[in-house]
Amino acid sequence: MTTESPSSTVLISLNWQESDPILRMRNGNEPTAITESAVNYPLLYRVTSKTRRFCLGHTAMTPNGTSYEMCLEELQQGRKCIKCSSADARYAANLHQSHKKSIDEVPEAFRSHMDQPNLLYLACFADGSLKVGTTTQKRKERRLREQGAIWATIVAKTLNGYTVRILEDLVTDQLSIQQAVSTKRKLAGLANPISRKDAKNKLERSIREVQAVLEDAQNLDYEPHVTEWENDALENNLWSNVHLYPRDLTNGAHALKIVGMVGRIAALSPEDSSDVFIADLNPLFGVEMEIGRFDTEELLVQDALF
Repeated sequence: MTTESPSSTVLISLNWQESDPILRMRNGNEPTAITESAVNYPLLYRVTSKTRRFCLGHTAMTPNGTSYEMCLEELQQGRKCIKCSSADARYAANLHQSHKKSIDEVPEAFRSHMDQPNLLYLACFADGSLKVGTTTQKRKERRLREQGAIWATIVAKTLNGYTVRILEDLVTDQLSIQQAVSTKRKLAGLANPISRKDAKNKLERSIREVQAVLEDAQNLDYEPHVTEWENDALENNLWSNVHLYPRDLTNGAHALKIVGMVGRIAALSPEDSSDVFIADLNPLFGVEMEIGRFDTEELLVQDALF
C-alpha cells in the first residue's frame, strides 16, 4: 500500500559538514537540490524496471574553492553524462596530478587551492587497512570522516599542496601503502572489526616507517607533525552488532531508516526489526525513488560475503 500522495526523490550525493553527514537530493521535478541530515532520514521507497536514472553532476574548482554543479540529464546507462564525466576527469587531473605539471599548466583556480598549507596523514580502517592521504587543515575532520577512517595520524605539514603530494607518492612507492581503500574492505571491517589495540599498534608501526622515509627525502620542505585522530562514530553501540544488508538498494521496495553513517556506509534500521544492517549508499545515488510504503521482502541476516 502506497502513501496517499506518492512522490519521488533522487538522492545525488552524501557530503560531510565536519561531523554531520548530509544528503543532497532533488525532489520530484524540482530543478534545484536540497539537503537533509542523513541520520534519521527515512528510506521508504521502491525502485522498479521503469525507474529513471539521472546524472550525478560534477565538482568544479572556483576561486572560492570547490563547488557542486548539478545536472538534470536522464541517463540510459552509466552514472554521469559525457559532459560531467569529462569535467570530473579534468578536475581530478588538475587536483591530484598538479605536482607532476609545470605551474603554468595548472589552471589559476587550482593554483589558489594548491598554494595553501597541507597535511599528510595515515589512516586506518575498521578491517585494519591503511591508506596515506592529504588534506588541508580546514578540511581535516571532514576528509577523514567522509572516507570512513576509524583512526588516523597526521604525520607531516607542508607549505603547499604540491609538496604534500610528492610526499604521498613517496610513501606509496617505498612502503606500498595505497592511496585508497575499497568500500568492500570498509564494509567487511565494520561487520567484523579488528580490535582498537591491534589497529593502533599497526598504525604506530607504519607511522615509524613513514617518518623514516620522510627523513630520507631530499630537498622536500616539510614539518614533522604528529596529531592523532579517532572517529567517535563507533562509540555508538548500534555498530557493535551489524549485518550486511542482504538486498540490492536499487531494486524493489525497502522500509528503512538511516541511524548512523561511517563514510558513505549507512547503518540501516528496518521498520519491523531490531537488527541493524549496513550498506554502501553509493549505488542508490542518481536513482529515482518512488516514495511510499510498499510490501517488502523478508530480511535475512547475511554476513559471510567476504
